[in-house]
Amino acid sequence: MPTLDSTGLGDAFVIPATQLGPITERVQSDSVLASLSPEQPTLFGNVQAVRMTRKPRAQIVAEGANKTSDTGEWESVMASPVKVQTTVRFTDEVKWLDEDHRLGIVDALTSALGESIARAVDLIGIHGINPIDGTQAASITRFLDQTTKRVESAGDPDAELEAAVALIAGEGTYIPTGVAMEPSYAFQTATQRHTAGVLEGQRINPDMGFGFNASSWNGLTLATSTAVSGRPEAADTLTRALMGDWSQMKWGFQRRIPVTTIEYGDPDGGGDLQRNNQIAYRAEAVLYVAIFDLSAFAVVENAVA
Repeated sequence: MPTLDSTGLGDAFVIPATQLGPITERVQSDSVLASLSPEQPTLFGNVQAVRMTRKPRAQIVAEGANKTSDTGEWESVMASPVKVQTTVRFTDEVKWLDEDHRLGIVDALTSALGESIARAVDLIGIHGINPIDGTQAASITRFLDQTTKRVESAGDPDAELEAAVALIAGEGTYIPTGVAMEPSYAFQTATQRHTAGVLEGQRINPDMGFGFNASSWNGLTLATSTAVSGRPEAADTLTRALMGDWSQMKWGFQRRIPVTTIEYGDPDGGGDLQRNNQIAYRAEAVLYVAIFDLSAFAVVENAVA
């Protein structure tokens, strides 16, 4: 049984080393941002992400001519740390289980915590949503769904996604590298069929299966998640796909999912633990999301009812 410190909080609940991998893998496999933009962890504190907006250009030098110089141009984006936490309550009978049974509980807890953090990454980065209540978080002032490049969904996914590509690539600044789709839209895209010609009745995207586990669409990396629409944590945002040059955003963890056992007090407003014969486990993480240019992204969305 964990010992208590002077604050009444239990010792850190140490997850066995074999469990550390699954937490990371869960975040990578469940998160849209992790699938389309590799994590770049940083030290704790404000993050100043820097990119080169104009690269130096080469010069043709004629024989005997002087060489000139050129300059690069840079810009930075500041992102503040975002702290997220997940608290789970169990009956205190969990303390009485033998070590083998407790390992089973840790397995389940690890999976749940990894999933909650993965969802937080997406909901914060895409919609600026507080996952626990689905409301807009006042502290999140910049997120991907703020892009002004919008395509209205009208039942023709391939044409809509192509229009989203055109909104980005047509300006000649960015090239889309990937797309995130809401599962129902991925299914609609995967099962869309030709309506005329020799291919009538055949699927337009036969390599997508039913869309849920597909890894690409027309050569672009594809990630599928309900986080694209914001459901079920929030009311439907109507976003069905998010196309973009994913090099124009960076994200990462600054602190990684420690788990603490809490046996006394009311850590979450749910009532006194001892009175309710309960024990709580709390995981916390600190992350950041930095977006360089919202014009590198385009949204496919349903029309407002």
